[in-house]
Amino acid sequence: MQRQNINNKIQRAFSQSAGQYDLHSSLHREIADKLFSQVIQESKPSALLDVGCGTGYLTGKLKDFFPQSLVIGLDFAQGMLEASRLKHENITWILADGNNLPFSKGRFDIVVSNLAYQWAEDLSHAFSEAKRVLASNGVFACTLFGYNTCHELFQSLDEASGGALQFLRLPDQGKVRKALADSGFKNPKVDCEHVKIEFKDMHELITWFKSIGAPHLPREGYLGAGAVSRAASIYREKFFYLQGVGATFEVIRVYAKE
Repeated sequence: MQRQNINNKIQRAFSQSAGQYDLHSSLHREIADKLFSQVIQESKPSALLDVGCGTGYLTGKLKDFFPQSLVIGLDFAQGMLEASRLKHENITWILADGNNLPFSKGRFDIVVSNLAYQWAEDLSHAFSEAKRVLASNGVFACTLFGYNTCHELFQSLDEASGGALQFLRLPDQGKVRKALADSGFKNPKVDCEHVKIEFKDMHELITWFKSIGAPHLPREGYLGAGAVSRAASIYREKFFYLQGVGATFEVIRVYAKE
């Protein structure tokens, strides 16, 4: 599958899910709250950018805390921005791709992003763009879902298909660190945590992914109905958790200064 087709699929998926996104994104909000708590320790910014703002949850919180600052929310999904405009005032919303930010050098004191950069086509380039638009002594703070996210699902599908599927996985900490170094950030802080969530079964997990707009990770190969059923059984047998099954989300956190 060509990368451009992947990007288009991701863009359409997020745009189409905007209407129900907030109903199913409590995990995203919890992670955003931690990011918010970190960012507000900084001095008052004159301009702040939220890359991959979605329906504007984090963007709105930042505008409320920094009411005198210029706050811009950027997303590549038109549906997300339309939902954002309905809920938040005094914020500038821009339709654009985080891989190519439409701003001049040194425009922002703070650039934030919550769970968006894992979809970047070229992580080093995307981080370079964030660095480019940061002012001197500016702050870049973001979160990404990492490689080990939903490893239970990948293992179950792999076993059910006999290893016939090849998935494109999310970036690991090493790739994130390298991308930051390649983009010129000096001594960034990178850490991670693992959050485990209960789902009724594998099918509910996949439905949840669709409800928040996140597409299935691109893969090579075909998985028929029988293999899907086997994967669901393997998942329940090996990853039983509470009253259902567990899904682990690896959250990578980045904090860097220009």
